[in-house]
Amino acid sequence: MDDNESLNPSPDPATAAAATVATTATATATATATAAKPEQFSLSPLLKLWTLRKWVPNFSVSNFVLISLSLVWLSLWVAVDWWEALPDPQFLLAGIPLFPWYALAVLALAALLRRQSNPKPPFAAALLLSLGLVPLPMLLAAVAVPFLSLDWRIAALAVLIHSSFYLARGLRTFTGESQRSATFTGIAFLAVFIWLTDSLDAIPDVWAAPEVAEAADGGDSPADAEAVLFEQPKRIDQALAAIHSEDSANPKAFFLGFAGVGEQKVFAQEIGLASRVLSERYGMEGRALSLINDQRDLERAPLASVSGLKYALRGLAARMNLDRDVLFLVISSHGGSAPAIAVSNSDLPLNDMTDEDLAGALSDSGIKWRVIIISACYAGGFIDALKNPRTIVITAAAADRTSFGCSNDRDLTYFGEAFFRDALPEARSLRDAFERAKSAIALRERRERVDASRPQGYFGAELEAKLAAMKDHAP
Repeated sequence: MDDNESLNPSPDPATAAAATVATTATATATATATAAKPEQFSLSPLLKLWTLRKWVPNFSVSNFVLISLSLVWLSLWVAVDWWEALPDPQFLLAGIPLFPWYALAVLALAALLRRQSNPKPPFAAALLLSLGLVPLPMLLAAVAVPFLSLDWRIAALAVLIHSSFYLARGLRTFTGESQRSATFTGIAFLAVFIWLTDSLDAIPDVWAAPEVAEAADGGDSPADAEAVLFEQPKRIDQALAAIHSEDSANPKAFFLGFAGVGEQKVFAQEIGLASRVLSERYGMEGRALSLINDQRDLERAPLASVSGLKYALRGLAARMNLDRDVLFLVISSHGGSAPAIAVSNSDLPLNDMTDEDLAGALSDSGIKWRVIIISACYAGGFIDALKNPRTIVITAAAADRTSFGCSNDRDLTYFGEAFFRDALPEARSLRDAFERAKSAIALRERRERVDASRPQGYFGAELEAKLAAMKDHAP
């Protein structure tokens, strides 16, 4: 017998087999445990879905993950809202109750996605997909629409197109099969939700500029509103006191401005520009009065209302030579197809102004020579009630058309820019200014692919001849 053989005896076959089995079992158990242990959730899977890339789910969607993601999106919305309200954001308590509208939408979408899928994904996975849809429309609404001047309808269409690919990819990832029915249902739900949210103005603003926060948090009580309206004749009288009658053989021009909607600053700003441009052109300094609805400041000017307009017209008529002098009445507001001029300011009980209201107020005042410029949708509907040989009527849109540029993020409407800012200072006459503005607006609307507003002009022959004879500061 060899010495080495005596020192290292051969292993027993049964013992060797048992050891091999034990080693294999241990390795298998280790591998199974490793494979079964899910990875920690991160935003990487969502980033892949947002960019429409493939990935394999290798994590568990826990309640903690879903709650954390919800809190992240909520914090992001509040931060963006705060940033938009700079430089002096004010907390707006009234916006908080609107958040459940969005929470219910997320839950409802998740339930629909799971119900329409076959095989069905876990509800937690469907809820994760639903939550993943939140950031894109939020950023588009907060950045692209206001700062890139992107039409919200185009933004909404982009959201729906991207969301269809996102849901199709996500549902296939979690179920292993194509889910066309569930994807279509999800997109239909999103379209209806976007439409309802816009119609109901269900935007949960929790930060706002001071003037908006003040109006939203309180507003005028009925007693305060009554007091504000009651003092308007006195305030108009104070403004009229600065306008003196002039005993002159030459016709003079007087200005009356009317900014109808106080919730959007663009109308008040347009009346300010119109007053300056027309005053410079027709030498109206010291003969101008404006009725302004601007919820940012209810004290700087008499408020615009139908009764206030009637009162102001009578006051101006008392200071005019009605046989010679000319009134320039400029109205800037929203308009309705009735036709009507929208009149609103905070919570004050104000009535809209119809064509009959305006025609009656002018007739009652006794003012014969008048240039009436109306910057509003459907304003062409006022022409028939106002036209006569001693009247010129210029409107921003035809009777059946809307005008553009009256959003709160603008300084002037499209018509205000084209007519008051660009055309009138350089034009030879009102008609020339109107034709220039009309052409510029048509070109802009074609370029932006919106329905033409078709500004209208009626030029009474007697007044047009009178203005040509009046001394103005035309170039």
